[in-house]
Amino acid sequence: MMSALYHRLKIRMLLATRPVVFFEALNQLDWYQQTLQDWVKQNNIPVHSKILEIGCATGILSRYIAGLGHNLTGVDLSESMIKVAQKNSPSISFQVADVNELPFETDAFDSVISASLLNIVSDRKKALLEMLRVCRKGGTISILVPLMGFDEIRLNGLKASLPATGFSFEALRAWHSLAPKMSVLEVDNLFKEQGLKVQEHQEYLNGMIFSVTAVKEFSH
Repeated sequence: MMSALYHRLKIRMLLATRPVVFFEALNQLDWYQQTLQDWVKQNNIPVHSKILEIGCATGILSRYIAGLGHNLTGVDLSESMIKVAQKNSPSISFQVADVNELPFETDAFDSVISASLLNIVSDRKKALLEMLRVCRKGGTISILVPLMGFDEIRLNGLKASLPATGFSFEALRAWHSLAPKMSVLEVDNLFKEQGLKVQEHQEYLNGMIFSVTAVKEFSH
């Protein structure tokens, strides 16, 4: 049986040298898929909506969203990620794009979603402003990020409640320990500064991850 240290080192190596391989493996994990799917379902986006997923990686969540009946466009900064996403789901529109300079018209989408992206960009305000630009008035913007304050004690409690071992649990630990975290207040303030009306907060994985969904109440 491979040790936790082996999986931990393997994950760090993949993230550094073969991120596509890591994200393809991550996207197959039940707890990861369920978290992202729960987030999308709780947004209650009307069927046939035009949705932009920013930071789509290899497109597993994109395929799920499209399967719900939405018109989904996925973008990622990594050309390698987009190649895999397009190969896996040729009927979905994918393209390489930077969140700071999205190649879409103003008010182009009914909903903009992004998982574990706003917490890692260098200029969060600029990224959010660009999300705002491409979202129509009355549309929603929802982000999913790791929660500030979630610690090792709570991680161990989460481990006890999940059927996650080996690579699966170490991938969970990596999301907790390696990804920058944000507080609910920080996200709320960032959204409100741009005139967004915060509509809903949700926590997932026993509070390790949270989402904030807001409505755009004005035209850009």
